[in-house]
Amino acid sequence: MSESKVINPLPYSDFRSDTATAPTPDMFQAMMQTSLGDDVYNECDSVQKLESYVATLCGHEAALYCSSGTMTNQLAHRVHLCNPPQSAMVDIRSHVFNYEAGGISFHSQAAVYPIMPANGKYLTVEDISTRMVHDVDVHYAPTRVVSLENTLNGTIMPIEEIVKIRALTKEHNVKLHLDGARLWHASAATGITMKEYCSHVDTISLCLSKGIGAPIGSILVGSEAVIKKARHFRLLFGGGWRQAGLLAEAALWGIKNNWPTMSETHRRAKWLERVFLQIGCTITNPVDTNMVWVDTTDAGFTVDDLIVELTKVGIKISGSGHAARVVLHYQITDEAVEQFIEVLRKITCSSHTKVEIDRTKIALREQPTSIYAQLPDAPSSPVVGQRVGQQDSSSESTVSVSAKKSTLVDQDDLNFKHDMFGEGQDPLTDSDEPFQPMPRYTRRAFSNVSQERPMSAYEPMAQDAAKLAALKKSRRESQVLLDQNDIQSQTAHGFRSTQSLDLQEMEARSLALQLDDDKLANADKKKPSKLQIRLSKNPASKAIKRASVRIVRWGSLLNKET
Repeated sequence: MSESKVINPLPYSDFRSDTATAPTPDMFQAMMQTSLGDDVYNECDSVQKLESYVATLCGHEAALYCSSGTMTNQLAHRVHLCNPPQSAMVDIRSHVFNYEAGGISFHSQAAVYPIMPANGKYLTVEDISTRMVHDVDVHYAPTRVVSLENTLNGTIMPIEEIVKIRALTKEHNVKLHLDGARLWHASAATGITMKEYCSHVDTISLCLSKGIGAPIGSILVGSEAVIKKARHFRLLFGGGWRQAGLLAEAALWGIKNNWPTMSETHRRAKWLERVFLQIGCTITNPVDTNMVWVDTTDAGFTVDDLIVELTKVGIKISGSGHAARVVLHYQITDEAVEQFIEVLRKITCSSHTKVEIDRTKIALREQPTSIYAQLPDAPSSPVVGQRVGQQDSSSESTVSVSAKKSTLVDQDDLNFKHDMFGEGQDPLTDSDEPFQPMPRYTRRAFSNVSQERPMSAYEPMAQDAAKLAALKKSRRESQVLLDQNDIQSQTAHGFRSTQSLDLQEMEARSLALQLDDDKLANADKKKPSKLQIRLSKNPASKAIKRASVRIVRWGSLLNKET
């Protein structure tokens, strides 16, 4: 535990991001050796030492220390994109496209063309060559910059692909920028030097507050001319700072001391990946460096549940639903990973137990109780009548069902049983056969649409409808006779109108009579009270209604059997 306190000064282990590191006592000690010069005047020895060290490490002429990776990315694109109309090609998942507030369009007045890699991992020369815009048509903004990111979501972009893309950009006089915020991890994992990676690009942005562990800062690397112009734009963007040596010393200490430990960080990430796979999770991105992208759907628990349990032991992660991103850094120790794994195993066991309990409850609910079993069994060949309104006693169709043990119960019956009798879990029956749902055509015989009530229940309604229809018909016929008499009398006195006007008048009168009939029919209908509406929506009322329907049905079946 003493080692954990030295490495991680925080009271918790933060797996949310590698930006969550905090300065250690050793880093603070290095910060005390800072120069007090003014970096705006380029007079800070500590900043100059950091810039010179990183430029040499990457094999370029100069470097510029800035406050954030967003600023170094934007400065690089602003230097390269200096003659509109123009455009930049980027990975659609990249930081510069998604998390920099549309900076390229705002600062550089350039269009941005995002590309989704065909392989789903990293951009290839084929992805770029087919989408590169050449300066041959005035309708389009020609490509002036191709922007890569390595690593992206923890996945390493092969250097062979970078070499191919570099050859393509040189051929078309296009600048190549690399967002190398986590390039330190790619170099540590592959053994390829930073100089080799950076020799194939024009500008590189290197974050110092992620894997390196500095409190703040990022550095832009490029040629002398590029850095001179970028320094001018840095002041324009409001990024000039005075005594920055304090932070520069922390960054330099992190490069020399934390960068060599990244292989251990990668080992711990692989360790977590194996455990996630063992408990049934899905890894959604290759774990090449320090990130584990996980989906917990198949494991039976949510990330929200995992966050709650991890918080109890002092561990923080980010995510929601079934997706999480677990990021490791040099302040994540083996003890923290072991705690993480212990929580994973505990929550996995509890989730599996919960699933088994839920399945048992379902199985119990599907079995009939002794009270319900006293009702008559469903017939093996239920009678299926015609639809309501098409009932014909001379033509009754039946459905033949193979004779089996009649313990099958409709799900609606089960719901009725629980609502009506207020029962809890049903005891298992003596039958060893698993519960099987009714065939579709059997359930249809007892569906709510066709056979909710016996046909006799609809006879009074049908009689009332027939009486009302006959009354309407007689009223219409009498009115037509009256209209004809009026026409004859008008003709006798010389007041006959044209035939078309007579027909129109008759139709208008007929329509008025029909409206009167509708009003008369609706007059007998009483508007339901608020209490009736509330009772109709009450679960208990619905249960009683279902119970009455089923009692009538079982009674009709008893009458048929007797």
